Amino acid sequence: MKKKTADDGVAEVIGFVLIIALVVSVAAVWILFYIPAQGQAVETEHARLVTEEIADVKYGIDLLWMNGKTGTNASRVISPSPVQGTDLSGLLFLSPPLGTGTVTVSNGTAFWINRSGQTPVPVSSLKITFNSANYYAKDLRIVYEGGAVFRGQKNETQYVILPPSSGNTNLVLVCVPANYSEQQILGNIPLSLTYKYLGNQTYSTADVSLYKPDPASPWNAFLGSFDKVTVVRYDVEVRGLQ
Repeated sequence: MKKKTADDGVAEVIGFVLIIALVVSVAAVWILFYIPAQGQAVETEHARLVTEEIADVKYGIDLLWMNGKTGTNASRVISPSPVQGTDLSGLLFLSPPLGTGTVTVSNGTAFWINRSGQTPVPVSSLKITFNSANYYAKDLRIVYEGGAVFRGQKNETQYVILPPSSGNTNLVLVCVPANYSEQQILGNIPLSLTYKYLGNQTYSTADVSLYKPDPASPWNAFLGSFDKVTVVRYDVEVRGLQ
């Protein structure tokens, strides 16, 4: 009887150890494979969302100056971090951590506007930059600058998503005042980007070039001589949603 009882006890211990081993194996596979795959999918989808949000900023900025609404404010939302989470968000270690991002508003590329017989005019473009800080997907930089939208991996040449408002004979540059101060927010909640149309100035028969020549600048493809160059000025503020 005692031997049978001992055997039963050993069997229970072995069964318990096997169950623990199975749980650990499943958890290891989950953590090593499923969580990274889920995390990368969420961060990749978030990059697509931010690209659409920056493109929407371009649309909103263009809409104000095209309608001549000087002094008018408008806002758009930018999501620096994935807000939708994953199917298992909130389940502690079973859910992948979510990355964050930085939104910066600053002076961007500077240009010379040259006209025959007149003093060259320097202008500085409006630049809105999103830099991701992902856990799984490759980090991206998405930029609105001067009326164009660029995207690419960090520390690599950006490629054009949306070109500036230009044509064969005209060019529009979206700029900020010369004394514009940089703003930067690192966060994981949606941010409000508010922009105010200050007015514009037109230059006829002008040549536009980079203030400092840069063969790697994506702007080289859009500059040259134009019948009309319109400089549109904005004031922009980025902050948390109220």
